[in-house]
Amino acid sequence: MTGLTSGFGRSAIAIVAMAAVAVAILSAPARAISIPAPIVFVGTDNNIYYCPVNCDRPRCITCPPEKMQAQGSAGVREAAFSLTADEPEAVGYGWPAFSPDGGRIAYSSTAYSKSGESFGAWVYDVSKAQSTEIFESKTERAIYFFWLPDRQHLSFLLTERDGLSLMLAEVRENAPIRIVTTGMPLYFDWRDGPGTVAIHTAVRDAEQTEQVSLLNLTPTSQQVAKVLSRGHTPFKTPCWSPDGKRLAYIANYAAESNLVVADPDAQHPRSIVSLPVGENSFEWSPDSRHIAYATSILPREPVYRGIKLVDVADATTRRVTKDDVAAYFFSPDSRYLAYIELPPDKPVQIWKLADLKTGQIKELTSFLATPEESIEYRYFDQFALSHAVWSPDSKAFVYAGLRVLQLPDRPLPSVPPPSVWVVPVDGSQPHQLGNGTLAFFSPAAAKK
Repeated sequence: MTGLTSGFGRSAIAIVAMAAVAVAILSAPARAISIPAPIVFVGTDNNIYYCPVNCDRPRCITCPPEKMQAQGSAGVREAAFSLTADEPEAVGYGWPAFSPDGGRIAYSSTAYSKSGESFGAWVYDVSKAQSTEIFESKTERAIYFFWLPDRQHLSFLLTERDGLSLMLAEVRENAPIRIVTTGMPLYFDWRDGPGTVAIHTAVRDAEQTEQVSLLNLTPTSQQVAKVLSRGHTPFKTPCWSPDGKRLAYIANYAAESNLVVADPDAQHPRSIVSLPVGENSFEWSPDSRHIAYATSILPREPVYRGIKLVDVADATTRRVTKDDVAAYFFSPDSRYLAYIELPPDKPVQIWKLADLKTGQIKELTSFLATPEESIEYRYFDQFALSHAVWSPDSKAFVYAGLRVLQLPDRPLPSVPPPSVWVVPVDGSQPHQLGNGTLAFFSPAAAKK
């Protein structure tokens, strides 16, 4: 995974230029709705906030005790970590990730002091309201977290001078941390526990050859079990189906890219789609019956030209939309595909909802993404494996940004801060949760 500190070009440019292009961003009145699952988000003060089911005031989980604060629909009530002459250090937090059961949250930290920066990786236990630091470095920054299905291990990426490192940690205090592999780019998916990982990276040889492979790990060793594809493969993440019965990846056969589905151990591969030239993305439906895929034909500008859906069993394909798309996300019940349209004639993004049962598409809301959300969208096929945009009951999804209600006829003197929005799929108005730059649902349904 590359560029996690840079963001997605078209979205980032829109944010920087939003005042110049005179986009009127208005905050809709907050309306109480049922939030069907916990949400975690990064506030505009660079703290992590947690909102349990039906909460109307998220609580800060990274604020020091003397500055514990809450957010309401109007945003942060008191500022945290405002650096003054009496405070020698400031800390910012980011990139939260729920564990599969929703009971823990991993997140990163960056501390600023007179001696320089330091970086950390933390895990917060929701039931105990307690955080534990599992990694600390003066030089390497944690930029992405991925919980393993066993809920006892956490993997994350570190930025290094020569590329990225994939780390694996057992989530307990003072547990050793293991380097799994290094490379650039670096995309991956874990099968079950810490035994097998699918990796797409560039081998550190003279040619920097791209390779898709399976890596087997034991407590004391690791080795490449099978090479699935070698050479330029214009996609990001190989991944197992949600039911664990198949492995999907893109392979290069005679200069042609093919979407391949194989057994979980990569045996008996079969091509189900021949892909056009360009950068490709794909995502499994949660019921493991379909794969949504798209192709971007412009280098370094991932605007996907529509979305198609392929039936894994018989390889039949149908078009979902012809819209230019930045990212797309399956609902947990596999019925809907929420996607972000990039209209060519407007300086905004539009959330749309495709009903895969009826074929109908409806527009939900227009917005400008934050730089952090733009990074998520740029790498949405990797984030889809580790971070939930949708609520577990498929009734709503969450995003952070500036909601656009109308386009004015003159420039605006200022714009409001970005907010976290919960968007119901029934077409009712989005609910403003608080000021924030990045937000995710818990993947687990709320306990009753």
